[in-house]
Amino acid sequence: MADLIDGYCRLVNGATQSFIIRPQKGTVPYLLANNEKQGLRTHTVSVSETDDYAEIIDEEDTYTMPSTRDYEIQRERIELGRCIGEGQFGDVHQGVYMSPENPAMAVAIKTCKNCTSDSVREKFLQEALTMRQFDHPHIVKLIGVITENPVWIIMELCTLGELRSFLQVRKYSLDLASLILYAYQLSTALAYLESKRFVHRDIAARNVLVSSTDCVKLGDFGLSRYMEDSTYYKASKGKLPIKWMAPESINFRRFTSASDVWMFGVCMWEILMHGVKPFQGVKNNDVIGRIENGERLPMPPNCPPTLYSLMTKCWAYDPSRRPRFTELKAQLSTILEEEKLQQEERMRMESRRQVTVSWDSGGSDEAPPKPSRPGYPSPRSSEGFYPSPQHMVQANHYQDSATLDMRGLGQVLPAHLMEERLIRQQQEMEEDQRWLEKEERFLVIAFREPYISQL
Repeated sequence: MADLIDGYCRLVNGATQSFIIRPQKGTVPYLLANNEKQGLRTHTVSVSETDDYAEIIDEEDTYTMPSTRDYEIQRERIELGRCIGEGQFGDVHQGVYMSPENPAMAVAIKTCKNCTSDSVREKFLQEALTMRQFDHPHIVKLIGVITENPVWIIMELCTLGELRSFLQVRKYSLDLASLILYAYQLSTALAYLESKRFVHRDIAARNVLVSSTDCVKLGDFGLSRYMEDSTYYKASKGKLPIKWMAPESINFRRFTSASDVWMFGVCMWEILMHGVKPFQGVKNNDVIGRIENGERLPMPPNCPPTLYSLMTKCWAYDPSRRPRFTELKAQLSTILEEEKLQQEERMRMESRRQVTVSWDSGGSDEAPPKPSRPGYPSPRSSEGFYPSPQHMVQANHYQDSATLDMRGLGQVLPAHLMEERLIRQQQEMEEDQRWLEKEERFLVIAFREPYISQL
């Protein structure tokens, strides 16, 4: 607009010199150089190839921290035990909290190595300030804090440790129903967070704790934020889990419930893969390119197709097309019930198979010897005579039929199994009869040959 006015003035006055003074003529104005305003946001990712977290450099955080005094605990009531892990700010210890109201309680104690700085101390205590607002059976419960140096966060102890390690150790003992149960329990916790307008921002198997073999709890709320009146939270500088993040979170640092859904899909994939990390061998800088090219994590072995389909819905590039946690919770509940029914059916079939094998084998894996006929040598002890193939694989038919009458058999087996048993016994009797006739012919020949040779 200024150039148009300047041109008009020069035309009217017949001047050739501009009336506008430009101190830095030839430079691009700042607004045009600001790619974020043009929707072409750029940023630098400072990463290493193996770290789960990488730093996206940006402006300072504007989050303000409320008071923690309501949850203050006296240090003398805490007995610090052995180190059981390591967190972002320091070691995690097992300990005992001697509450004035309740008996001694086993707790986990997060410590901070460099909390002499006020900024580090506030960031460390941020997790406690978030956790104190939650009360859910699948979210780790905050017990209290000690805000004087050394600063501690005290929370409930989940004795079986973090989920990722648990899955790796129990890889061959956990059934599919248990894995789906863990995913379902996490979906209930995240639906609860969504209802309270919180975004977690760090949903991964390493941040889930195992309270018992049938109970997991969401933990590590160090990156969680309240969204207030806005529909998304814009992150500041800090290390973030690139390989678990939604594309809009990597590109524009936008975090919503929809971006949490993306991360939950990755977490479900980790669970079904028994603790394998996503995008193994891929550099953090290369992850976003692969996602934008349409690449997604592959279907885990033995994963139900309905569950993998649910994962892929969580990984829709458009955040508005991803399911909400309430929907995920409902669908996972259905998938879990279906798997339990299939598991029960498999167990019933296996039980029937074992009953059939038990009846056929008489409780032994080896076929019994052929009983000797009166007046004939034993088939296995006589040279040149062999038991019939039928009796090499069948159970001791004679013992069974001698000890079980029809009445007793009906009490042991259902009607349809009893009928099958009778048909099989009929076939065995016919086979035995054929075998006996064959052996008798061999005996006649065997006795006749010496007699002929004497003649």
